[in-house]
Amino acid sequence: MKKFCSFLLFMCFSIAFLSGCTGPKKNAADSIKAIYELYILGDTKGITSLGMTEEDINAAKETYDASLKETIRANFSASGQEIEEDVLEELCEARKAALAKMSATAEVVSESEGKATVVVHTTYFNEFNLDEDAYYSARETAQQSNFPTTEERQVFLMDIYSKNLIEAYRNVTPSEKTIDITVDCVIQNNTWVPANMSSFGSDLALAITGQK
Repeated sequence: MKKFCSFLLFMCFSIAFLSGCTGPKKNAADSIKAIYELYILGDTKGITSLGMTEEDINAAKETYDASLKETIRANFSASGQEIEEDVLEELCEARKAALAKMSATAEVVSESEGKATVVVHTTYFNEFNLDEDAYYSARETAQQSNFPTTEERQVFLMDIYSKNLIEAYRNVTPSEKTIDITVDCVIQNNTWVPANMSSFGSDLALAITGQK
């Protein structure tokens, strides 16, 4: 039961961001920070100022939410246990609330002939440890109880694990230190965007969850 994954950010960026932004060209750091604020903090003000429409913003959020839920479902299925929809919804909201506690600054470190390099300084939380602690605590609780079958024990374990994980996300405290991400940028649709969406999405997801 590890990782709710880096590829989710990339999926949303490639589908929504490139097609949605047609606003005036702004500072590359402002553009990158606007993407961060949309997908990490759930804040739409920056991305709106780049020209992304409300319709495209909502579509991006829906894609992100659907991808996150599908990944969590797959993780639970791999353990032999289906997750209830209300628990899934609560888990997703708790994780988004944890991400919304993060913060970042961005600065342009070089710019020349339609290319720029931006460094993002972001706080983070250690999702690997959070997930691991939630699981092992649930396993210890399950080991202290008796169950007629292994299946019932597994159902109990995953139920406690889910509750532990939701609570852990709600109690996340951002790091005091920051992790740096270097982003190469280009101009598309009159807007600065990451030159490699896949790399940026992966690097950001790893950094924000303390894995970079």
